[in-house]
Amino acid sequence: MSRPDAPSTRTHKLSTRFIVFMVLAAAAPLASMIGNLPIAISRGTGAHVPVAFLIAGLILVAFTVGYAFIGRRVVSTGAFYTYVAEGLGKPLGVGTAYSAIVSYGAFTFGLAAACGYFDEQVSIALGHKVTWTVFAVLSAIVVGILNYRSMDASTKLLAAIIIVETAVLVVFDVSVVAARGWAAFPLSSFTPGQWLAPGIGVSLMTAFTCFVGFESGALYSKEAADPVRSIPLASYVSVVLIGSFYLVTAWITVGALSPGDVKAQAVAHGGTLMLDLIKQYDGETASDIAGLLLCTSMLATYIAIHAAASRYIFALAREGLLPRKLARFDETRNVPVTATLCMSAATALCLIAIASSSTDPYAAIIPVLIGLGTLGIIGLQATAAIAIVFYVFRRAREAGPVVIVASVCAAIGLSVALTTVCVNFTLLSTVDTPFVALLPLSYVATLFGGLAYSMWLRQARPAQYRELALVEHRATA
Repeated sequence: MSRPDAPSTRTHKLSTRFIVFMVLAAAAPLASMIGNLPIAISRGTGAHVPVAFLIAGLILVAFTVGYAFIGRRVVSTGAFYTYVAEGLGKPLGVGTAYSAIVSYGAFTFGLAAACGYFDEQVSIALGHKVTWTVFAVLSAIVVGILNYRSMDASTKLLAAIIIVETAVLVVFDVSVVAARGWAAFPLSSFTPGQWLAPGIGVSLMTAFTCFVGFESGALYSKEAADPVRSIPLASYVSVVLIGSFYLVTAWITVGALSPGDVKAQAVAHGGTLMLDLIKQYDGETASDIAGLLLCTSMLATYIAIHAAASRYIFALAREGLLPRKLARFDETRNVPVTATLCMSAATALCLIAIASSSTDPYAAIIPVLIGLGTLGIIGLQATAAIAIVFYVFRRAREAGPVVIVASVCAAIGLSVALTTVCVNFTLLSTVDTPFVALLPLSYVATLFGGLAYSMWLRQARPAQYRELALVEHRATA
């Protein structure tokens, strides 16, 4: 059967550096620290929150070991979908594929609305209020054009945004160290008896949400110049950079507050904790700049997640799990054009629905969409980790003990993380209502729906079923 993405001469291939920028943008360092770190400190383990980032980082490094092992041998735009199919079978892979669409779709819709909301807050601060819907529409247009035109344009913009927003946090870190000396690194944060202190579940949940998006590198295998090498390398570089940066910044933030009453101070400052600290150590201008860069950080994340969602649509469409017309790929611009347009259209419809409701978007809609997307992506990571364990055990001699042990540890760790996020979902979404508490069950329904459809395909369309989980390149080493 012919495929809509038949090989041809390609241009504008993505280097490892560009893929790393896409992954870093999805993780959103500034937005993660401003939005998630205060929750981890105030509702989690307080002064011991760096431990949560250390645990999350180590688990994801272990995951990357197995992820890189399978990524060097199985190259496919389907990413987690293909890996789950390789490790646990096609039926579960199909269920995972549809769950991925729901996850990245919800995340994309939430980010589009969030860009509008935060831009509105900036306009209010400047004394010229512009409604959030205007900014949301402008953001959707900009992101749609960038991702439709070419990945080169998107990655260059993302590189500039990531460098600037990271610089703001680096300046803050350096300022705290300069002002407090070694007190900026309180050893009490890593007291062994506090590794499982009360609130560790909340801290771990927020730590893992800060890493969401690091796994998206495999989605760019079709655009990568050398996917066998660059995708695993980009994954390693990204998780080490993200983990190290988050750990150090969280530790220095505790030092800036002083460990004795860090939790109380975090509760008192609330969501403005990081901006208030930047103002205290770097001045009001720096705090204002950080507030403005929060908007660009959200935009960068929106670009990266929109691109990832489009590539999942493309991957499923070429398999026939979605209409095949969505699998059209422009080889010159290196973009899944129809899938990108589809994602932009779906985002526009979602924004219209949100704007038409009488609900405060930030109070009841944006956190729920982003929280639902985050939960789904962590679920994808956990499922892929389990699948990788089965994959490496079948290749135990080739994998070796390090890969096997790392993969098992990652599967256990991510399963615990997924459970923690499910239990604390109303905290993650900031909306405590019975309906929102039941939203995680939507993934159970999606997973079983995919399983049922896969089994129907196996009976009714065996030829199509055999082609599922298409692998573009399969290597033995």
